[in-house]
Amino acid sequence: MTKPLEGHVLSSALDTLVKSPLNQADDAALLSAAKAVWYSNSNLEGEVTAFLRCHSDELEVRRAGYLLERLTRFACVSDTRVSEALNALELFAHSTSRQEVTSSAAAPLRLRRDALAVSWGLSEGLGLKAQTLMPYQTRHYEAEQRSMFS
Repeated sequence: MTKPLEGHVLSSALDTLVKSPLNQADDAALLSAAKAVWYSNSNLEGEVTAFLRCHSDELEVRRAGYLLERLTRFACVSDTRVSEALNALELFAHSTSRQEVTSSAAAPLRLRRDALAVSWGLSEGLGLKAQTLMPYQTRHYEAEQRSMFS
């Protein structure tokens, strides 16, 4: 069993989220991870390093990498934060390998999977859980959060 990652909001949230299929993610942990990526000034490389120090299970590492990358794809993330996240994602490259994704354009809609999840070697993605995050990426909410973390 891994020990709690004290002082690391993102790492602690990832610790909770990677233990079960992502489409069953704990809403509170997902929201905590999203806010840490989107609005906090936390050091993402430090957060990923803390997470990787406590996790060697490849599935959990893949889930965490997917989640971090997925969270960078929301419109509320600043370009600077995306750049920081991409640097942090490099740390996952040493722990796991990404897979090449073939185009699913011709696949029937039912058979399509989250291409990003597939590239992380996962058969699951956030799916409808991503809708949980929608209220927290409005311009109004973003302005409130940025003023709190400034």
